[in-house]
Amino acid sequence: MKKNELKQGVILSYINLGIGTIIPFIYTPIMLSILGQAEYGLFSLASSAVSYLSLLSFGFGSTIIRYISKYRAENDKESEEKVFGFFLVLYCALALLVLICGAVIAYNVEPLFSKGLTATELNKMKILIMIMTFNSALSFPLSVYSSMVVAHEKYIFRKLLDMVSTVLAPIANLVALYLGYASVGMATAATIIQFIILPLNVFYCYRIINIKPIFAKLPKTLIKEMLGFSVFIFIGTLVDMLFWATDKVILGMLVGSVAVAIYNVGSTFNTMVMNLSTSISGVFTPRVTGMVVKEASKEELNSIFIRIGRIQFIIIALIVSGFTVFGQSFIKLWAGPGYSGAYWIAIMTMFPLCIPLIQNMGLTIVIAQNKHQFRSIVYLIIAVANVIMTYISVPYFGIYGAAACSCIAYIVGQGIIMNIYYYKVTGLDIPLFWRNIFKMAIVPIIMTVASLFLNNFITINSWKIFLCGVVAFTLIYAILMYLFSFNQYERALFGGILKKVKHS
Repeated sequence: MKKNELKQGVILSYINLGIGTIIPFIYTPIMLSILGQAEYGLFSLASSAVSYLSLLSFGFGSTIIRYISKYRAENDKESEEKVFGFFLVLYCALALLVLICGAVIAYNVEPLFSKGLTATELNKMKILIMIMTFNSALSFPLSVYSSMVVAHEKYIFRKLLDMVSTVLAPIANLVALYLGYASVGMATAATIIQFIILPLNVFYCYRIINIKPIFAKLPKTLIKEMLGFSVFIFIGTLVDMLFWATDKVILGMLVGSVAVAIYNVGSTFNTMVMNLSTSISGVFTPRVTGMVVKEASKEELNSIFIRIGRIQFIIIALIVSGFTVFGQSFIKLWAGPGYSGAYWIAIMTMFPLCIPLIQNMGLTIVIAQNKHQFRSIVYLIIAVANVIMTYISVPYFGIYGAAACSCIAYIVGQGIIMNIYYYKVTGLDIPLFWRNIFKMAIVPIIMTVASLFLNNFITINSWKIFLCGVVAFTLIYAILMYLFSFNQYERALFGGILKKVKHS
C-alpha cells in the first residue's frame, strides 16, 4: 500500500509540476501585460521582502517531519501527538511574531527603498507588505498540518491539494487583475486561497489520518534535541533566502522596480527546475528518515542516492539544455523583448544550480542522519559573502552582477565544498555518482552544441516554429538517452510509463 502511495505521489507530483509549468506559460504574459513591468517588479520586490518572515519558522518544518517519521517507525503514536501539539502551539505564537515583524517592515519601506522606488510605488509597497504579512502568518499553523500529512506519507491527498492551489492561484489572480485591483488584488487573492486550504488540511489530519494534537509538556531533553536539529535547518533556510530574495531586494534598493522585474523573470525558470527536482526527493524524505532510523547500510543509501540522482539528471538535463537552445526565443515570444536580459540571468544561475538539484537525495540523507550542521554553516558564510559581493557589484553591473555573484557562490559552496563533505563525512560514493552523471551528460552536451549551431540558420519568430523545435529536440533527446545513457532500471521505468500511456 505504501509503495503504491509513494508511486502515485511521484506521479501526482509530476502532474502538478506539469500543470504548474503550463499554467504560468499561459498566465504570466497576460499578467505582465496587465500589470506592466514596473508594477510586476514592485509585486516581486514586496514578495521578496516578506519572504524573510518565513525565517521565523526557524526550520521547524523539517524537524516535524523528521520526528513524526521517527515515532511512526517506532509505532509510538502518543509521542507523535505530543510533538504535533507542541509545534501547533509554537507555530501559532510564531504567527503573531510574523505579524509584528511584518508591520515593522511596512513602516520602514521609505528609508529602505526610497533610492530605487517612486513615492507612488513606496505607498503601494506598504499595502502589499501588510497583506502578504497576514498571508504569511496564516500559513504558519497550516504548515504544521501539511507537515503531518507528509510525515504520514499521504502523498495523494497532499499532491491533489497542491494541484488545487496551483490551478486556483492564477485564476484568482486574473479575476483580481481584470477587476482592476492590480498587484494589491493578487496579494489579496493569495490570502483567500490560504483560507480555503487550511480547513482541508485540518479535517484530513483529524478524520482521515486520525491523529490529534496532545497539548502536554515534552521532556526538556527532547525539546533541546529538536531545537538543536532545527537551528541548522534554519541556517539553511536563511541561506536560501540570502540567495533568492536578497538579490531582488538589493536591486530594488539600488536600481529600481524594472530591474527587479527582469531579474524575477530570469529566476522564475530556476524555480521551475528546482520544483522539478524536489518533487522527487521530497516524496522520499520520510522513507529515507525511516531507513536511517533503522540503520540502513551505506550501500543501500548510496544506491538510492545514485538512482534518484540519475533520474533527476535525466529530467533536469533536458530542461536546462532545452532552455539553453530555445530560451532566448521563448522569452521574446512569451514575455516580450523588454525581458531579453532574463535569459542570461537564468543561464548564469541555472547551470551551477544543477549540482545541488541532482544531489537533493544527498541532502535528505544528511538531514536524516542529523549531519547537516557543517553544510548550514558553510552555506551561511558563502551566502553572506554573496550578499556583500552583490551589493558592491550591482551599482556597476546591475542585474548581471547579481547573477554572476550567485553563480560563483553556488559553484564554490554547493558544488565543491559539499561534494567533499558528502564523500568524507556522510560516506556517499561521490566519485561513482559523478562517473554516472558524466557518462549521461554526453548526449545533452552534444545536442546543445549542435542545436546552438543550427540556431544560426533558423529564425524562431513564431510559436509554431518554437513548438516544432522543442518537440523535435525532446524526442531526439529521449531516444538518444534511452539508447546510450539509460541503465536497465531506467529503461524498465521509462518502458512502464509508455505502456501505461498506451493502455490509458
